[in-house]
Amino acid sequence: MKRILIQAGNDPFSVPTTESTLVRNHIRGNVGNLMYTNAAYKHLYVPGKTEIQVDTTPFAELTVADAARINAECDVFVIPMANAFKKKFVRHLGILADLVRKLKVPVVVIGVGAQATLSYDTEFLAPVNSAVKRFIGAVLDHSASIGVRGEFTQRYLGELGFKDVDVIGCPSVYFRGPQFRMENPAGRALPENARIALSTALRLANAEHASAINASILKQHPDLTYFAQESRDLQTLFWGDTSVAAERYAPMPDLGSHPLLRSADVCVPLEPHSWIDVLKEYDFAVGTRIHGNIAALAAGTPAYVFAHDSRTLELARYHHIPHKVLGDIPADVDVADLYAEADYSAFNEHYDEGFQRLLAFLTKNGFQNVYEHGDGGAEYDRKVAATEFTEPYRRTEDHDQADLLFRMTLLREQLLDTTAKAEKKAAAQAARIKKLETQIAQQEDRLSALETQVKGGIPARSRGIMKRLSSK
Repeated sequence: MKRILIQAGNDPFSVPTTESTLVRNHIRGNVGNLMYTNAAYKHLYVPGKTEIQVDTTPFAELTVADAARINAECDVFVIPMANAFKKKFVRHLGILADLVRKLKVPVVVIGVGAQATLSYDTEFLAPVNSAVKRFIGAVLDHSASIGVRGEFTQRYLGELGFKDVDVIGCPSVYFRGPQFRMENPAGRALPENARIALSTALRLANAEHASAINASILKQHPDLTYFAQESRDLQTLFWGDTSVAAERYAPMPDLGSHPLLRSADVCVPLEPHSWIDVLKEYDFAVGTRIHGNIAALAAGTPAYVFAHDSRTLELARYHHIPHKVLGDIPADVDVADLYAEADYSAFNEHYDEGFQRLLAFLTKNGFQNVYEHGDGGAEYDRKVAATEFTEPYRRTEDHDQADLLFRMTLLREQLLDTTAKAEKKAAAQAARIKKLETQIAQQEDRLSALETQVKGGIPARSRGIMKRLSSK
């Protein structure tokens, strides 16, 4: 029995609630993260041959001390990743590099990608090169190859000197297993009274244009559902804010005053399985969220990606998901036109080839997979079907006493936590200031000693020089 330890925010079969999601943040900031970790679990889950455990320790909290625990718990450590090669993830890459170097078991990275501009400019990634080199170097000392999202990430790692890099896309695209097909040829008319699912990132370089597109789609389909994915979305829906009263507005829906939050049906999935089930009820999904669109595909719902950076473009291109660069989409785009353009012929044509490439990568790195060596995912699907997952969170105005008590308790704990962190930061700053003051005092003492030395030494040296000169 091969023991596999997967790094993820949550076990695929656990049932998170709104409350546990707010407290634990098991979605690690974005529920899309669980799409690819759950998929990796399913691909590797071979009943009777593999035993899989999930390590839910956040990347930021891992230390080299965890190496002994990981070595003892598994035969191989699996790290499914997303767009990790970016500035804000440098610290995490350093933590992971230090940890991996201490491990004795194989380490396999699945689906990692670089985040840069739409032009695929690797110079944009210069600030992260050092951290990426350390991390990839450490992993390749423990595995046969790195599995990356697409050709851009492969080229980037090649420029850094790494050759053992396999392009495998994102494992979540293959959630439905082999021979999956999307039935949506080009030219089809959007169904009358179509149910539309919209997703949008909150931080975009082209936010004003994205905002105009979202507004147009909302105007055409005022009953659309906005599928929000981030922890901050859940916080906004759960707590509300004063943005309307304060007349504060933003182009993207991160304030309660935004039209998508005020006019549309809004929900935040808490995990992938209920997310996919809900999306089965929709006719079309659109937006900038790559995993929001992939979740729709897993539901059999056609999707259209608005590619806004290298990571979304790279995956859409590799998997042949219908897409268009965000800036090339008219602000007044007609959803019906996008639906007619959403041709899945290329997706279907290349699906099996990409799927086999993923399985070959797993084999190269010493894994069996559930499709060639197991039940094809039947046991995983059975366990999912037997689990009653929590529906995506929707805002409600009905609050019972227990709910209000939880809200007050959570708010108090968050305030205490924020205060504790602020006090810890202030104490650290005070310690640094005290250390600097000590160093300055020491420098002043040395300077004073030098001045005394100079004052006392000049006359003596001068007399010596004059005596030598006079003797000549």
